[in-house]
Amino acid sequence: MSEATPSEREFFRAKATLRVFYGPESLAGRQAMAMDGEMWSNQSRLEAAARQVMEEAGVDESHRPLLSVMRWMDFKLDLILHHLRLREQQTHFPYQATTTDVSGSGVGVDSNQGITVGQQVMLALYLPENPSRPVYAVAEVVRVADLQYGAKSAFRFVEIAESDRERVIRFGFDQQRRLLAQRMTEGEA
Repeated sequence: MSEATPSEREFFRAKATLRVFYGPESLAGRQAMAMDGEMWSNQSRLEAAARQVMEEAGVDESHRPLLSVMRWMDFKLDLILHHLRLREQQTHFPYQATTTDVSGSGVGVDSNQGITVGQQVMLALYLPENPSRPVYAVAEVVRVADLQYGAKSAFRFVEIAESDRERVIRFGFDQQRRLLAQRMTEGEA
């Protein structure tokens, strides 16, 4: 039995209100996305190594405060890099929207500005678990509707790093759990 490719897989779609920036596909935009993707990949590997060092029993207690400070500085550097990249990001992703739903296969948005069906766009999606590290993807516009009547637009991921797809899927499941817990709490009241 062959494994389904990501484009053939079925994904759960979760209602979510997240910031997403998008713009027409371009070589300069792809280069910026690739550079950011490489930077974040390296950053993730360093963070994993730091977590492993912090969690190992063999680390001397006297080193733990220093490691904690270094992790705090790492977080601050992430924020600084994020703010420095915002200006360039606005060049490649000139349109901002809010998602209506997310899944491992794409996103629905509340905007139809600057897009047509079939067009490929680049997008940067911001998840709450790490707001300074966007999910970058190239997506195809699969639906554009007249917002006057409350309809939405939809993007289907064409190119997305598997690690980013997994972040989106994990967020969707977490979002579903939060909504179910909220309904349960409201039902008890």
